[in-house]
Amino acid sequence: MAVLLAFTPVGIALGIQSAGAGHGDYLVTKLLFPWTMLSTFFLGSITAPFIALAIIQYPTYGLILGFANRDGRLPSVMIVLLSIHILLGAVCLIVPNQNF
Repeated sequence: MAVLLAFTPVGIALGIQSAGAGHGDYLVTKLLFPWTMLSTFFLGSITAPFIALAIIQYPTYGLILGFANRDGRLPSVMIVLLSIHILLGAVCLIVPNQNF
């Protein structure tokens, strides 16, 4: 699960590159950080608390999966977590957002 911790800076760099300093398409950002990007539907911008959420998203996934592995439930929890992430990413792509 340390892989997810190591992925965090890579994911953030890819998200920033996709955002293009506000002039990009945010596609990669929506797919990698759907929790944060969903906040833009309600707030109209990416706020500091949701930037913090993006930073802790993958380490949190790692913690959840680590506990699931310890409890012998890794496959089922991984499927649920991945399904939720994909569903939220799809919502980010499907629902129009004029700012992002």
